[in-house]
Amino acid sequence: MTVQRISIAPEYISFYVAGRRDVDIPVHMDRQGIFVSDDCVNIPAYYWSDGDTNVTLGPYSEIVEARKPDCDTILNTPNREIILFDANEPQYAILQVPSAKTRIRVWMDHPVEPSNVTIAWG
Repeated sequence: MTVQRISIAPEYISFYVAGRRDVDIPVHMDRQGIFVSDDCVNIPAYYWSDGDTNVTLGPYSEIVEARKPDCDTILNTPNREIILFDANEPQYAILQVPSAKTRIRVWMDHPVEPSNVTIAWG
């Protein structure tokens, strides 16, 4: 498995990591940051009009981060895949994972408007 790097510019300033399509997106109208449910992780992004958000995605064994993750959760992945998408883009990336529940860790360089996001699975 290799690490993927993509640049995205979500119009609604967040994107999602889920184990299947057609999930309820966790949100909170009064707070900002990462929101998590059993089926989806909602991650903030850089304002699209200001530039792209750089996303690094890969297995934890191949991701090098020096600090504790901003999010560490278990995600339902019934189809043994992880999909990155947003409100307008049905798929930025998709990758296979080995089990029906997958540990997801997320690091961001800013708590509200990150220009760099790292997502490790496993």
